[in-house]
Amino acid sequence: MSKKPVVIDFHAHSMTQEVFDATYDLSVLGQIRAQAGGAVRPLPEKLLQRMINLDLRLADMDAMGVDIQVVSPNILHQCTYAVDPAEGLRLERLNNDYMAEMVAKAPDRLIGIASVPLQDADLAIKELERAVLDLKLKGVVVASRVNEMELGDPALRPFWKRAEALQVPVFVHPAGNPDPRLRRHSLLISLGQPLEEAYAQTSLIYDGVLDDCPNLKIAFAHGGGFIPYYAGRFDWIYRRGSTPQLKHDFSTYLKSFYYETVLFNIDVLEFLATKVDSSKIMLGSDFPFGETHPVEFVMSSRVLSDEVKADILGANAAKFLGVSL
Repeated sequence: MSKKPVVIDFHAHSMTQEVFDATYDLSVLGQIRAQAGGAVRPLPEKLLQRMINLDLRLADMDAMGVDIQVVSPNILHQCTYAVDPAEGLRLERLNNDYMAEMVAKAPDRLIGIASVPLQDADLAIKELERAVLDLKLKGVVVASRVNEMELGDPALRPFWKRAEALQVPVFVHPAGNPDPRLRRHSLLISLGQPLEEAYAQTSLIYDGVLDDCPNLKIAFAHGGGFIPYYAGRFDWIYRRGSTPQLKHDFSTYLKSFYYETVLFNIDVLEFLATKVDSSKIMLGSDFPFGETHPVEFVMSSRVLSDEVKADILGANAAKFLGVSL
């Protein structure tokens, strides 16, 4: 590459202590820990500190070769959807105020994403407007479902339409799957999270959100979960006429989403770039939990062109967020 690209890590987390304290026991991880009688370890202090200590964050970014982090509230550990909507709004305001304060301390290094009480669409819209119009946050993170409600549920359609109207990009990140079968062998993380992403994608597609909100920008964590690599079965279901509500085949809808690179195997990333438009793939680390060498991971590909790599490292995220490099 003739010029070093600006490196943007799209997938990085923050923690707000009061929100964590109020919601962790209600989270899937907190419930598993309680049922195991404390046998499941709590969130390690080392990781917690990297989400709340700005100096540690910036040092880690420097070590990883990351110029800018896009920071979102850690919805896996501190999702507010299980609390009363009014309390959820209070907690999300704390999240977003904290995010705005953190970005203000390092505006050239951090971009903030909001979170909202999606269990109440009206309150979620209210906080979305405050977060992006007043606090100047650049997007919103949502979980892959809202308690037992899928993202395509009609009750949430006003939220999606408002996000589209405001041109707010959406980051879908799972908050965990409560299925007891996932409680061994760390399956909650290895199997449960991409499974949740699959549920969210199918709901957004089959339940009409993408058709109703064609200009809505949505990104998925963890390379999009399972479906981009197994879309043929969904296309087959479409071809045999079982999903007549779709305007075109399932794979075409997948090209509407954005994705990040937290995939860990380079051949999987290379396949993703053939399945969807490579201009919709963004660098991600899942900081502080996931890929510790995200730039080297992307650069290790012998298949992706230098131009595609450069775009993945930063330009695609800038386009998704609507920011200038």
